[in-house]
Amino acid sequence: MTRVLITGGAGFIGHHLVNHFLLNTDWDIVVLDKLNYASSGLDRLRDINVFEENRVLVLATDFTNPIEEGLEKEIGNVEYVFHLGAESITEDTYVPIQSTPRVGTKLLTFGELWDRLSRFYASNKTEKGEAIFLKGRQVKALSFYNGGQWMPIVAITRHKYNGKIIRLRQKWGEIKATPNHSIYSANLELSNPQKNPDLLAIRKINGYKKREISVTKDFLEILAAYITEGNATFNKANGSYIVEIGQADMPWLENIGEKIKFNVGCNFNIVQGNGALHLQVSNKKFFNYLIKTCGKYCDGKFFPDWIFDLDYESQLFFWEKLLEGDGTEDGRYSTTSYKLANQIGLLLSLLGIEYKVWEYNREGYKRSWEFKTQLSGNHHGQNIKIKEEIEYDGWVYDLEIEKSHNFACGLGNIVCHNTHVDNSIVNPEPFVMSNVVGTMRLLDFARKNDNLKKFLYFSTDEVFGPAPQGINYKEWDRYNSTNPYSASKAGGEELSLAYANTYGLPIIITHTMNVFGERQHPEKFIPKIINKVLNNETATIHSDPSKTIPGSRFWVHARNVAAAVMFLLDKSKNRDKYNIVGEKEVNNLEMAKFVANVLGKELKYDMVDFHSSRPGHDLRYALDGTKLKEMGWKFPLTFEQSLQKTILWSIKNSKWLETKTYTKSK
Repeated sequence: MTRVLITGGAGFIGHHLVNHFLLNTDWDIVVLDKLNYASSGLDRLRDINVFEENRVLVLATDFTNPIEEGLEKEIGNVEYVFHLGAESITEDTYVPIQSTPRVGTKLLTFGELWDRLSRFYASNKTEKGEAIFLKGRQVKALSFYNGGQWMPIVAITRHKYNGKIIRLRQKWGEIKATPNHSIYSANLELSNPQKNPDLLAIRKINGYKKREISVTKDFLEILAAYITEGNATFNKANGSYIVEIGQADMPWLENIGEKIKFNVGCNFNIVQGNGALHLQVSNKKFFNYLIKTCGKYCDGKFFPDWIFDLDYESQLFFWEKLLEGDGTEDGRYSTTSYKLANQIGLLLSLLGIEYKVWEYNREGYKRSWEFKTQLSGNHHGQNIKIKEEIEYDGWVYDLEIEKSHNFACGLGNIVCHNTHVDNSIVNPEPFVMSNVVGTMRLLDFARKNDNLKKFLYFSTDEVFGPAPQGINYKEWDRYNSTNPYSASKAGGEELSLAYANTYGLPIIITHTMNVFGERQHPEKFIPKIINKVLNNETATIHSDPSKTIPGSRFWVHARNVAAAVMFLLDKSKNRDKYNIVGEKEVNNLEMAKFVANVLGKELKYDMVDFHSSRPGHDLRYALDGTKLKEMGWKFPLTFEQSLQKTILWSIKNSKWLETKTYTKSK
């Protein structure tokens, strides 16, 4: 019985390869997959009924590690190897969240957000960590989309991390993240904390839905006074619950006292203290309300979340009363509470007020943060950028946001970013491990298989770099990788050919272009366009602004890729390369219009500068597929037939247009 090994077999292309072999051969199949987020776990394999077949063995393993003797025995001798193998924010970092229509706007730590969401959504566990996938569009995070907008959260992920955390402190705010987590610099370029760039921060938030919250100005003034200058203490000697507000301004204190008396029904006293006057109120109910709603001491102060859902005038009044209580007249506000500092950053952005913030951390004083909203003149620390390394052991988190691969978090609403290929730009190591080190492990494993007939390495069109109009690259043209991901794929190719030359392994290499088909991740272009058209939403089309043309690709269905691979097993020559190319080149706008036409709907779209939105990527890739055609290869279905079938299948199986969960193997 023929036995084959497929790495990445739970992924999009991999599961189509598994399905093709199940339908067209009697082979035994071994799937090696890390079963991480990118592969959508076991869902695809379940959907093609893999686990009803006793000739498929699925092993959850990381092939970048040496393949141990026990695992080698479980895999057994194989005749064919198909190699498709292809971080985060700290738990105490605050992230703005909006949940409509009932819950409203909140500022939560990532740990608090995870705990809240896990009450309503199942957590999916893998060996790498956990994820919660959200349904609908009710829970939103703040994104740099349109310069600052609430956008639906698709997923929140987390994993354990033990090592260095980098904390950046600047006039724009603060962020704590793993060294290679993607962040934006102020000039919109992707960077990471190691480089300590000028941080990109959100200072204005576009229109958003608010709950209908209404409170009196008197009540807002009382809260602002307590938050800024108050504390709450329990007197054990006489059992009294004391709320105290300190200020040197007697008329100001008397005004606050009268408002408390009128609105809360509590008498007050004003006494002389060390260097200031103190307004005192003794009332258990008032005491308990304030410590629950606003905290007890200065470094633990915060304001209630419903402040974020007040109308603009009420929010502005509350901010002005905070300034008034702080006793400043030049738009400065100081606090020793980290949570309150984060809340103020969000409040000022909701109000559209520009600000700078600086942390004071002087010996003998409590750490504090000072906001400055009148930006003329000098301000201490505004030209200083501090980078600190901190030892960390705990959970780190990430968010996936609809339409946008960025979200705001930390003091000052710092913009963070994280996607698959873009991550290779700021953190190449995982891609090198998978595509180079992982390839070496599999090649070493293959050398021990005496029955090996073919080792097929799946590469990508990206290894050739950008293709000018009219140029389609042949198999042995010179490589010109433009990002670490494609460079790592090229490295895997060279390593495979080196093993062929040194050890005589029967290596063949394929280059594929943009692949589409059933069960593709919904963030990819075609499923995303289907969703946009079905929901009457505007689609983003990347283009070259100098030529006003959208990026173009040769598209090929994953089923046709699998059929071409089957064809090559008999027809290919060892140590050779083959391009698997679609029949026609289609730009993104044409593709989107085709989808809309099949669905019988109108396409709404915006053209976006490709290079500024996706650094390190190329507008056009193109391969020459003549070689495979001259060998006698023909596509089972035309491009139009394949695409139409995919669109219609996706409508009937709409769950695959939603964000997929991933599940730990058992």
